[in-house]
Amino acid sequence: MGRANKHQADNNRFEKCEICLEYIPIMYYLAKGDLVVCYECGTEYILTSKKPVKLSIAEKRYDTDDYFGDVMFENH
Repeated sequence: MGRANKHQADNNRFEKCEICLEYIPIMYYLAKGDLVVCYECGTEYILTSKKPVKLSIAEKRYDTDDYFGDVMFENH
């Protein structure tokens, strides 16, 4: 029987998505503060802790170019 190294043990860490309730794998190479995305719904999380695994929903940051306000678009 082969030995499991430190990285293989970390490979089995998961956290549940708050939106779609699917499991999100937390890979060994991720560090605290890294952005993690749910494969099912696309929700972005920030890794706040690896042991135990904890995620917090990333705050949506919009640039001024992303906001159109009351701009009306004409059909051409």
